[in-house]
Amino acid sequence: MTRGRLGGLLLLLAVAYLLGEAWAAAGWEGRPYHWTVDAISLLGVLEVVHGADGSAMSTRYAVMNATFIGTGLRAALAALVLAPFVPRRGRWAVLGLVLAHGAGLVIVGAFPTALTGVRASMHGLGAWLGVVGGSIMLVAIAVSLARTRPVLASVTGVCAAISVTGSVIAVVGQDNFGLYERIAVDSVVGWQIIVGAALLVAPPRQSVGQGE
Repeated sequence: MTRGRLGGLLLLLAVAYLLGEAWAAAGWEGRPYHWTVDAISLLGVLEVVHGADGSAMSTRYAVMNATFIGTGLRAALAALVLAPFVPRRGRWAVLGLVLAHGAGLVIVGAFPTALTGVRASMHGLGAWLGVVGGSIMLVAIAVSLARTRPVLASVTGVCAAISVTGSVIAVVGQDNFGLYERIAVDSVVGWQIIVGAALLVAPPRQSVGQGE
């Protein structure tokens, strides 16, 4: 398997994140889980969650946290595999942002959200790196590929714009936090799936960018 196709496979495996989230949500017990309101991280909370509309618990919190960690590690590995094919001008910036994004997701999974304490602080840091960092990561990738891979850069730019919009609205604190958080996160996941599939089917010579 070529380096490009290995990287493509690693990106395509981002679909596992969507499956893990769906499986974890299916184990939610108590008051209904609201996809457009509730944060993704609630699916990884170990304790009973209390709210104005009742109490609930994610019985599959281990699945969600493992999904966060696995997604972060996979993204970091994909970055290391594909880094040589990013133009030299932006290579280290892109690699650093992807690794920060991956580290953020690992932190989110290792420190499930809580109201106070070290766990809450670490989870908050991880969320910023994973969600907002993921949006910035796509922007950097789009810019770095603009000259050598204009089509890929355009696709990345569209996903980046959607992700940044979701991140900004989620950070501002509007209603339907869960919706905007998912827009930010799923745009990054969707980009990985699209690009991963493209890398797997593209001829070897065209499967990666040039290392100018």
